[in-house]
Amino acid sequence: MAENNHFKQKYTPEETEECFQWFEQHADQLPASLQLSPSMNIPNLRATVEAFVHKLRQQMGSKTAYSGQFAVLLMIREHLREHFNIQTTSK
Repeated sequence: MAENNHFKQKYTPEETEECFQWFEQHADQLPASLQLSPSMNIPNLRATVEAFVHKLRQQMGSKTAYSGQFAVLLMIREHLREHFNIQTTSK
């Protein structure tokens, strides 16, 4: 079962922006869907990630209320790196 070890109460603006940019740079490499765990299936991964990034960029800021959603985004990225070999690349 997938475990989210990324959660913390507060993320820095640098941490969040680095993650958002990673997803933007790799948008065309995302699989159509993602089975993140036995109980967590994301049928339209690209749309889900785009919605997460858009909402979190607008509303996260210094608020800790969105830390859980951001931690899920980090979990998705980790899964993609491990199982789909989508790595960080320089642009």
